[in-house]
Amino acid sequence: MHYSAVVRSVYSSVWAILPEKLEAIAAFVHMKAGGGMADPETIQAIHAANQIAAARAKNLSSGVPGSVVVLPIYGIINQRYAGDFSGPSGTSVQQLTQQFRQAVNDPNVTAIVFDVDSPGGSVSGVDELAQEIFDARKQKKIIAVSNCLCASAAYWLASQASEMVVSPSSVTGSIGVYQMHEDDSKYLDNMGVKMQFISAGKYKVEGNGFEPLDDGARQAMQGMVDDYYGMFTKAVARGRGASQKAVLNGFGEGRVLTAQNAVKQGLADRVDTLDGVLAGLGVKQNPNAQACALGMPAVNAAQASATGGKADEGNGCTCECDSCQVGDCSSCTHEGCDPEEEGCVGCGMADSDDDEAKAGQRAKAEARARRLRLAAL
Repeated sequence: MHYSAVVRSVYSSVWAILPEKLEAIAAFVHMKAGGGMADPETIQAIHAANQIAAARAKNLSSGVPGSVVVLPIYGIINQRYAGDFSGPSGTSVQQLTQQFRQAVNDPNVTAIVFDVDSPGGSVSGVDELAQEIFDARKQKKIIAVSNCLCASAAYWLASQASEMVVSPSSVTGSIGVYQMHEDDSKYLDNMGVKMQFISAGKYKVEGNGFEPLDDGARQAMQGMVDDYYGMFTKAVARGRGASQKAVLNGFGEGRVLTAQNAVKQGLADRVDTLDGVLAGLGVKQNPNAQACALGMPAVNAAQASATGGKADEGNGCTCECDSCQVGDCSSCTHEGCDPEEEGCVGCGMADSDDDEAKAGQRAKAEARARRLRLAAL
């Protein structure tokens, strides 16, 4: 079964993410496991959405004396990888931590603004960064803006800011943690496949996807989820100046809330736009900022043209390398290309008659396919 390692990773991880986004990730890895490929229109839409995200991050950052630094939290949150299994952009907790520390320690920086457009992600590393954000409130003014999606792990981080602002059309919250388990045992039985494990350690292979989930494994998984949920709600209570009981019994109880309701229930302090927040800090409005871009459905080629993206050039590039994902096919590394795709001028393998080279390219594509983004939720 191709892509099985990624499938297992998705199901073994603990997530603080919108359920529909995790469903999109699961659908993506299952599609890849079955040998499926995304259509060129989807990939072009991802290219365009990534360009918008890059423009938002680039155009809203400053490092001059008295500056206000804007740190983006976009897409899926992972501990180290800054990409996304199933959509444009992504946030690495490790990279964000480094950027945040640099801003906190920079004497020229007077305020830090988090521009948040994320459905959440993995819990790994999130609580540690949340603590750093809360502690840094003593040194710098820190404002988080839901612009226009701040859910789960993203809210875990944003709730630690000195002030939580929600844009008028935003949705915010989804305080909760969960884990999925996929039982493939009946499917494998029908295929005549029997998996056996030779292991040491009583619980080493507990909860594997090749056997039904027993009560002990279920309890262990529930215990882990409860532990992370406790960390999440404790952090929100600390950041929002509320009791943990109030967070558990209110704050949306796992739902995302519209702007006014988020303020009413204590998840946020006020309603305003990112530009409004920046104006209040003495920063001129950014004419190139794309508000709420990642909260929109996948961008098509016409929309990319309107935003100045390169996806409207019609070159048919289906490469999944980082350069092509942001529209710079001149730096294409040919990772994840389909060399047989008609008109794939972004791929240097397109004109190759070497079957061995093509086979090698396909192997690389399968190995790097997780970098493909399918849904912009």
